[in-house]
Amino acid sequence: MRTDRRKCALIIDDAIINREILKEILKDEMDILEAADGSTGLEILKDNLEDIDIVLLDLIMPGVLDGFGVLSEMKREHITDYVPVIMISSDSDTANMERAYDLGALDYITRPYAERIVRRRVLTTVDLYQRQRELAASIDRQYKADENAVDPLTGLTYKQHFFHLADTRLKGGVYGKLWMVAMDIDHFKLFNSYYAWESGDIYLKQIGECLKQSVQRYGGVAGYLGGDDFVLLCPARDAILDEIHNYMTQLLETNSFEFSFAPKYGVYELSSSDNSAREIYDKAAIALETIKGNYTKSRALYDSEMVRKAKDEIHLLKQIQKGIRDGEFTFYLQPKVDMESGKIIGAEALARWIHDGKVIMPENFVPVLERNGFISTLDRVIWKQVAIWIRKRLDEGLMPITVSINVSKVDIYTMDVAGYLKELADTYDLPPHLTEIEISEEAFTRDSTKLHETLSELHAHGFTVCMDDFGKGYSSLNSLRSSDIDSLKVDAYFLNLSEENISKSVNILRSVMDMAVQLKLPVIVEGIETVEQAKTLSQIGCTYAQGFLYGKAVPVEEMEERLKDVTMIDTSGIRCSDPQGHKIRELFKSDLLTDDIIQRIFGSVFFLHQDSEGARVTWAMKDYYDEGSLSDLVEYNSARPLSARVSKEDEDRLYQFLDVAADRKKEGVMDTFNFPLPDGASRKVLLKLFYLRSTVKEKVFFGAMMDLGQIEEYLQE
Repeated sequence: MRTDRRKCALIIDDAIINREILKEILKDEMDILEAADGSTGLEILKDNLEDIDIVLLDLIMPGVLDGFGVLSEMKREHITDYVPVIMISSDSDTANMERAYDLGALDYITRPYAERIVRRRVLTTVDLYQRQRELAASIDRQYKADENAVDPLTGLTYKQHFFHLADTRLKGGVYGKLWMVAMDIDHFKLFNSYYAWESGDIYLKQIGECLKQSVQRYGGVAGYLGGDDFVLLCPARDAILDEIHNYMTQLLETNSFEFSFAPKYGVYELSSSDNSAREIYDKAAIALETIKGNYTKSRALYDSEMVRKAKDEIHLLKQIQKGIRDGEFTFYLQPKVDMESGKIIGAEALARWIHDGKVIMPENFVPVLERNGFISTLDRVIWKQVAIWIRKRLDEGLMPITVSINVSKVDIYTMDVAGYLKELADTYDLPPHLTEIEISEEAFTRDSTKLHETLSELHAHGFTVCMDDFGKGYSSLNSLRSSDIDSLKVDAYFLNLSEENISKSVNILRSVMDMAVQLKLPVIVEGIETVEQAKTLSQIGCTYAQGFLYGKAVPVEEMEERLKDVTMIDTSGIRCSDPQGHKIRELFKSDLLTDDIIQRIFGSVFFLHQDSEGARVTWAMKDYYDEGSLSDLVEYNSARPLSARVSKEDEDRLYQFLDVAADRKKEGVMDTFNFPLPDGASRKVLLKLFYLRSTVKEKVFFGAMMDLGQIEEYLQE
């Protein structure tokens, strides 16, 4: 096989036009060989077997060998074991597809070609076979290491020889307490996605050197089991594992490796009844499994209860996998709202397992899937269900809403997230803005090339990205600044908005809001359960929220009922908080602004109630400049309403002014009016009015007025 980066495809098709189309699709990524019939194609394949990475084979061709004939020959000579085959045909007959798969074809593509799909499937197939070859080479290296007793990479005794040494040690008699320690690197499968294969080998080599020096100093033995699995037999002393762990922590820091790749240790203390090193190791491995993915714990000591829990988890995992196959998993929707208007701005899709007539919450199955590497399988199921639901609403002519889907750190580093979601959007013809991607803050804890590539591709496809669970993880402000995200989601549970912590929590959230404003990032706070929490958040400038106060996660049917009231849907999209709005509110709450200052700025401010009898002032802060200027106009509970004090010429215009203010609501209106004085003169007043609310009997406004004549006199002086 070719070892350089440029791959080669052999196209076997009797139609020149079909070969030309495939060449055009693949020319940028691959070299192309061609054959116009099956016999010629088979000869070219055998002559260039080391150079060809994939065969694209037409099903129906003239001559001695059609597509099935070529495939049969390849299978007979075991060529399909080394070179993948994708069948090409205009025929989508199921029987032909099944026959092709039976003969060893890996995929089946029908014409006419979808250029992007063909390219992706060809390149993915080549990549899978490349990985398979690398895995085979790794296994071969492990077998050779078995034969040679010492692994050449880590310098440690390999598994067969280690267990032989351990059994010999046990049969010779145990002096003092011993530990069998199962050790591996948390999330090591993601390590090479973060960094590179070479870095992974360097890390494993350094681990091997550390274990060899530390354990042998205490009369123990260390072994390498392959992958990222290590094993120790050593005296039962905390100092040994402390020394190893401290060295490994320093190693991570020196190499600028992410601390989530630190080692974990499962410990089993040997008893007099133990006589098999492999069985002892299995118990240590069970202890290790209990702390995988746990950021707060690096070591676990075996107890008999762990066996029961491990068996229970295996049983549960099998049930979950069966549930996924049987379609028992679905999604509920929890609304996101504008706190001020109460309108729904979107919803988050949250997985639910409907099993034996019960609704099982994510905390009962997601950790199991994450620990065992199956979370992406469930994620893809939920993403597809969401796409189908959005398509259904569009087909029914209903107002769509943006739905957030959750993408995990594992998804990003083990699959092509952007490509898969783009394919879903294309398949169901969905506008990408209707799907928001929520990625947990945990994924942003390192400046990862893979993460930034994914974000860039998602944006190129038109998706928006939200950093979820902000504040729970360890992402820095620098990572937030450098991450190409569109919004931020903060969890209210993290802030602990309880009475005894309210001051500290508000200060934290205010800092987050200020930072988001500077970065021009809209913020949504989730986990809001009480009116008091909502009021507090609103006061510091939060606009959008999610939580039980606004609606729990419900089946899509219930959400559809709520969405029937289209007046309560806001499709304008979320926006960054006003950088000044909450600052102004905070200013007015401070002791800096005295009544005198407010009066000098605004003049007379008042509340105005309009009913069938007119417009009457119900509360006022009188004008600063003198008591007589506007005091009579804003005298609340006066026998004469304000509407009866305006000049006859302006009376109708004042009522029109009130109507316009009610229509414009928060925008407010401003105009000048004449008010007659007892001596026959008139007073020209600037009136500003803002609509607040309505009741059955009246409308309520907030206003301010200034005596323009008095201002002119003041300026002249």
